[in-house]
Amino acid sequence: MAAQSETCKQMESIPQLDSTNYRQWSYHITAGLRTLDLWLVTGAVTPQYQARPVPADVAAPTIEERTRIAAWDSANERSIGFLTGAMEEAIAHRVQDAAETAAGASNQVTAQHWWDQTSTLYNITTPATIYRIFVQVWEWRLSPNKPPQGQLDHLLMLYNQLKAEGQMLPTLTKVMTLLNALPKDWQQLVTHHVLNQPAVANITWAVATAAIGNHWDGLQAHKKHPHSQTKVNKLSAVQRKGPNQTLQQQMAPYQGSLSKAPQKKGKGKARTRGT
Repeated sequence: MAAQSETCKQMESIPQLDSTNYRQWSYHITAGLRTLDLWLVTGAVTPQYQARPVPADVAAPTIEERTRIAAWDSANERSIGFLTGAMEEAIAHRVQDAAETAAGASNQVTAQHWWDQTSTLYNITTPATIYRIFVQVWEWRLSPNKPPQGQLDHLLMLYNQLKAEGQMLPTLTKVMTLLNALPKDWQQLVTHHVLNQPAVANITWAVATAAIGNHWDGLQAHKKHPHSQTKVNKLSAVQRKGPNQTLQQQMAPYQGSLSKAPQKKGKGKARTRGT
């Protein structure tokens, strides 16, 4: 029961293989097979690959040899079942046919046959594959409610998937895509910092992600110590006539003539004491 529970848990984290997501699928299912101790009978290469044990005397295998063969057969069947469950039905049937053909006269279909044939059939670059990754890039948005680093790693993973498909995006394109996906109330400050570089060549992924990280840290610090900007808050707390001004407007130097500054009007000369 525990083994079945772990298998089901691993299955939930693996995307179904379709005709466009082999690389992503391969990454996740390899992790699952390793966790279930099935990788060595599936996708491992020599000398790590564990082939089906062969008894010294095929006609009279020992009890120990029979036990090892039974254990290997069980692992092989579980691995094939795991692979099948992580594929769309039509794809699973296609891979099964290819695996049986590859097994040939031996009639011993193994998980390795399944693995190799899946790679042969679907580990290819197609326009649909590239488009699927681009759509994920376009739809990616940075959430202001979660730490940014993990989110940025996900976007970088998509860029790396495009690179693996032969589509290397320029650094400037990556950064501009990132800036466009920021929360609206982050864009002014972060974008200003990133674009305020001496040359276009200085606008790098590291500069952009550092600016985002610093902005996040500042927001978190403000939440923990909301009164740490007391002096700044006093500037904005001064009551003024007319519309409210922003902090930048309040701190800007006076642009008019001092001689024309508004004077306080009185009703007459001030009376001196005793008159």
